Amino acid sequence: MTVLKASDLAALEKGKHHDGGGLYFVKKVRGASWVYRYTLDGRAREMGLGAYPEITLKAARDLATKCRSQRARGVDPISDREEIRRRGQSFEEAAREYWQVHCQHYAKPQNWIRGMEINVFPHIGRKPVAKITPGELAKFLRPIWSQEKTRKLIQWIRAVFHFVSVDDPRVDRDVMERVRNILGPQNVEYTNLAAIPWKDIPDLWAALPNTVVGLSMKMIILTGQRVNPVIQADWDEFDFKDRVWTIPAGRVKKWKHTFRVPLTRASIETLREAHRKFGGEGLVFPSPSSKSGTLSNNAHRLWLHKHNWKDETGALATAHGLRSALRTWMDDQRPPIEWRLAEHIVQHMGSLGSQTEQAYLRSDHLEARRDVMERWEDFVLSAARRQAQKEREKYRLKEELASITDDGRTLHETLASMRGEKADWEESDTVSDVDIAKWGRRG
Repeated sequence: MTVLKASDLAALEKGKHHDGGGLYFVKKVRGASWVYRYTLDGRAREMGLGAYPEITLKAARDLATKCRSQRARGVDPISDREEIRRRGQSFEEAAREYWQVHCQHYAKPQNWIRGMEINVFPHIGRKPVAKITPGELAKFLRPIWSQEKTRKLIQWIRAVFHFVSVDDPRVDRDVMERVRNILGPQNVEYTNLAAIPWKDIPDLWAALPNTVVGLSMKMIILTGQRVNPVIQADWDEFDFKDRVWTIPAGRVKKWKHTFRVPLTRASIETLREAHRKFGGEGLVFPSPSSKSGTLSNNAHRLWLHKHNWKDETGALATAHGLRSALRTWMDDQRPPIEWRLAEHIVQHMGSLGSQTEQAYLRSDHLEARRDVMERWEDFVLSAARRQAQKEREKYRLKEELASITDDGRTLHETLASMRGEKADWEESDTVSDVDIAKWGRRG
């Protein structure tokens, strides 16, 4: 064993240098630090003691001596230090740590921390978690107690208290139950998101432009997906040979594994148009104007509001409400689409059944869902197809009117002469029913 000397530390080579008693000097290309190594329950552990030269050799030895003393008393130095740190941790510090560790797999992790920043941190963010009382929580929650968003805030605050209480026994794990006793029942008034009636969806489809907002909204309509999976869709997720979009685990709300979405003819054509306009790498629906490059969650709602799309009560519609339109359409079919299949299409967890059923039922009913989505596509495109048919009829009639008749005049000129008018085909692109009837009688 080599005992280190303070004067030699700067000249040591890269690597770990043992000072004895579990203390190591770790030299790297960019700096050095002190580490205390010990064994707990047969497993080796390392505890950082600080960077050199801020922590001198003497200071590092003193810290190592303290750690050895703790081990002799049966105390784990790392756990003890974590407990001490927790005791002085503010609610905001604890919440941000909890968010980093436990919330990154959420479909929209940013919503969690943003909700805390707006509704909670301004009131208790700087206060140590162990010193927050039920009365303090009740004070700022009382004005919003009956609002729907408070239901989530209660869950989030409780999660942070539980997270800290593991290392700090002073923290009250039942603090939110005590708040409920102070404020009483919530009596939350739930409001559904405004949804365009399903009978109006074909008209909406026909009105959507081939922009990044319009094309991504078409994908929402055709697939029944939430906004987030669509705006985060990557080209690598699409298999055009098998006509399947595989959404990664965690991006679908509460869904713990990948979710396969059947692609119909119109959804594939929508993706092809996106490929032509925005390229075929990275995000399918990119937004160069945003810092993240991802389309905003509010982009579709703003477009719907701008163009005055409303629900049956007159409230301005939301993009999430497009899923409600699909779900209601499935229920209004005769016969209705089978309940579990319909729930599976809109990714509701209830479609998977109980835990026991999930253990035995392994099919994701892809082809059955494809059949339903193709029927939905036929309905969604019905108005656009009628409009296209009218345009084709108009063009065909125009061509016929421009054709040469037996007497050397165009059909349009003949009709005009029957009315005693000057033929001016270049200024007219329509023909009335009376014109057609006259020509029919003349023929």
